[in-house]
Amino acid sequence: MARFSAVLLIGLALLLVFAVSSRAQSEFAPAGNLDCNGFSAIQKPLRPQQRCTDIRGLNGGRFEDNGHYIGHDEPSIGFYSSDPNSGNNLQWEFTLPVERPLPATQSFENFITFWLSGALCDPNSYPQGACIADSDANDPAKAGSAVLELQFYPPGFSPFITQISCDLTHWCAALNIDSLECTLNFAFCNANCIEPVNFAFVQTNGIPPGAPGPANATNATFTPNSQTFLMNQGDRIRVTIKDTPQGLLTLVEDLTTGRSGFMVASAANGFQNTDLNSCKGTNFNFHPEFATAKVGNFVPWAALQINVNFAMELGHFTPGINGDKDADDAPCFPGPTVPGCLDLARGGDLDFDGSSYLFDWPDGTSNNNATSVSIGSVLGSGIGPLSVSGRAYDQPYSQIQFETDVPASEKTCHPNGQACVVPPVHAAFYPFYSLSTSGGCALLFGNFSGTDFNNFGGDAQFGTSNLAWFFGTDSGGIQGNPCMPGFN
Repeated sequence: MARFSAVLLIGLALLLVFAVSSRAQSEFAPAGNLDCNGFSAIQKPLRPQQRCTDIRGLNGGRFEDNGHYIGHDEPSIGFYSSDPNSGNNLQWEFTLPVERPLPATQSFENFITFWLSGALCDPNSYPQGACIADSDANDPAKAGSAVLELQFYPPGFSPFITQISCDLTHWCAALNIDSLECTLNFAFCNANCIEPVNFAFVQTNGIPPGAPGPANATNATFTPNSQTFLMNQGDRIRVTIKDTPQGLLTLVEDLTTGRSGFMVASAANGFQNTDLNSCKGTNFNFHPEFATAKVGNFVPWAALQINVNFAMELGHFTPGINGDKDADDAPCFPGPTVPGCLDLARGGDLDFDGSSYLFDWPDGTSNNNATSVSIGSVLGSGIGPLSVSGRAYDQPYSQIQFETDVPASEKTCHPNGQACVVPPVHAAFYPFYSLSTSGGCALLFGNFSGTDFNNFGGDAQFGTSNLAWFFGTDSGGIQGNPCMPGFN
């Protein structure tokens, strides 16, 4: 009798789970942004190749979304400062790459995006706790955190909704805000909406082309329109990220053409946070989580120690109409510039045989590839986040850290840090950051070596897996920012 009762209870539990899942499925569109990894139990992704913030390992292992490992490769530089408002009022400048004529390797073959990041408040995100906007009083282990990734997309492999680019010749950019629908220590994660994403292109009029929220996004969300801000190759770009009463403002200025675009992560623009239990979206104003970018202020659930970071997104292109015909290639496309595959079948290029892991990167001498992005060190304003006047953005961040989470995708990498190496086993090459020594501050990414560059030891800059709470993340440790005045 007891055994029969137990079986009956299990059966009733399974019926309840099925009923909840069925009800949730009927409440949402068949395709959307409830899980930017694409493995929602109730919804297919609008854009399957949308890459999200990588989630740190659980209990010494690799994080899985509905049974799928979703890690990917994001070599990053974190910038740190204890100056007031360095976490919520900052500015970047960089020069966009220039593509060279075929058969030169195009930027999209090596990386699908580079991004600038920040920690944002979201009380409905991991660990589901209250968050005080613009405040260092937040405890990263308690305050709900989301990740801003302002992503820049290279030209040449359009259309965007199925591939990589906005068009064949221009760069474009978009706000991606990722949250995590899990409770503290991953005790519970909602399989229907584990990592919901807000997405909105940077627009000349500030109006998203489609609803950005996870629960209401449509194909229009991922389709550039006449107001989508486009940038020319080789243009000098300035990005200002600051808080406003309406929500986080991102302003992108093209200093070469004088044009600009912007986006505010606001409820009025349709940005949403997501309910842990129901996956329903509520219009929401996103604000920076921290007042400063000091060491220790970071999003607790991300694989990288993310707050004020620059990162490259690698491992998503294998040339050829059918790639190299192995298990991770799909989906594949005939062009329009060159044929290739996006390596999404297993979450990324997990055997490290695609374009990102060959020697074919910018090196300062060869014309066989596009030029490198060239970035300056991020600067803070030293004034209040809501101020529009006062001191210019002239406060450099005193410390940096090189990190990469690529070892987590390496089968040989163990939770104790053994065999978590860079370059990964089977990779012919792994690109790294370098500083041009020819004057000014120009951080480059690729294969730059020699007397004109400080490459921080090449791959050695990423250090070892010395972050026990971040499985598979190699860190070179905190060091002085070489772009600081008087740095030795």
